Amino acid sequence: MREPSSHSEDRVRQRSRPPVWARPERARGRGRAARGPQPSLTVEAIVEASIAIADAEGVDAVSMRRIAASLGAGTMSLYRYVSTKDDLLDLMADQIAGDCGPSEPPEPGADWRAGLRADAVRTREVLLAHPWAGPLLAGRPPLGPKSLRRHEYLLRLLDGRGLGIDEMAATVGIVTGYVRGVLLRELAERAVACRTGLDEDEWRAYVGPYVRDLMADGDFPLMERFMVEADDHPDPDASFLSGLETVLDGIAVRLRDAAGPPRGSADR
Repeated sequence: MREPSSHSEDRVRQRSRPPVWARPERARGRGRAARGPQPSLTVEAIVEASIAIADAEGVDAVSMRRIAASLGAGTMSLYRYVSTKDDLLDLMADQIAGDCGPSEPPEPGADWRAGLRADAVRTREVLLAHPWAGPLLAGRPPLGPKSLRRHEYLLRLLDGRGLGIDEMAATVGIVTGYVRGVLLRELAERAVACRTGLDEDEWRAYVGPYVRDLMADGDFPLMERFMVEADDHPDPDASFLSGLETVLDGIAVRLRDAAGPPRGSADR
């Protein structure tokens, strides 16, 4: 029996291969393998099946055996199209990134605020529908064509407004960080409700006596005020948009400062 490879050997093997998008099989036949392809199989079909499995059961449930069964193909035949699970995850992440972004670049002088807002709203919708995808996109960017096209679009929204390329990327990252933070909270609430079997109202009823006893000493007056006065059931979409507008307000100030004083103005 062949000895299992070490992690160091796996790393060397990974570095010796080009990214999945740079391999010959990705350049021919719209993703079909070069040797003996099964007509019903394509890389795109494999990725679509993988995403469906991840949506239903989580990304850990994705395996070549499960994908092959869903496509009615032999497990080994999939390796003609996708070599490793890491490659498959990169392809899945790139597909989700493409779903988040627009298909066409922005027009010159396009409204940067509207563009960033639309991307943020769309990204939240896509990642709520594919909750497993957030961690994949939050790591190293997959750098597939769809992901690159989306990032190019976002950078173009800010190009020519007085920011350097690092500042443009950082500004995009501010919006992305806000979206991911909101998603983390929303998905964590889903997970807690699933794990405990308690919805938000049931959980509040459960912890209510403890919280009331804790507040009785008067050590947390602002938290007590929040619990009494705050909206018990805020609309998640409205809350997201409200926070997003605050982020965009800050970016507007940054762009105004980067542009400098209006023409014709003089320092006093």
